[in-house]
Amino acid sequence: MYYGYCCYTKDDEPLGWLYTFDSNLEYAWTNKDLHLCKRWKTEKGAKKHFDYYNNNWQFKSKGGYLKIEVMSEFSEAKSSAKSNQQLWNEANRDRVYESQEKYNQKRPIISFRPKAELLEWLEEERRQGEDGEPETDAALLNRKLEKLKSLEQQGF
Repeated sequence: MYYGYCCYTKDDEPLGWLYTFDSNLEYAWTNKDLHLCKRWKTEKGAKKHFDYYNNNWQFKSKGGYLKIEVMSEFSEAKSSAKSNQQLWNEANRDRVYESQEKYNQKRPIISFRPKAELLEWLEEERRQGEDGEPETDAALLNRKLEKLKSLEQQGF
């Protein structure tokens, strides 16, 4: 569901949905090319910029006004369509898998089960973050491995 600005004349006649062109300097309305229209996923987003667009539309239309409304026509048409990225991924599955394999080779996920004594020691070594939350397991292990690496380079 999308929210947009419906354009009205000063006589309360609905015209269509607001769109801009020429770097937001020119204002117009349409009922056909909805992909051009100003639209937001939330009503809060539409309200955020409403005053700016409404003031400009009032000037352009000589007394008209905008109203935030649900763009049902756009929502129904767009919801079933796939994005360009999804279409490309489906057409090029082998390239997606290939790049994913390269990524996984460079950044492997290592899984192991440490002994209970090591887990207790790691819990004692765990630091508190700035927000008061305990350090994550990954951050703790990375910090300890970095310390081990530096000690090893020093000759210990």
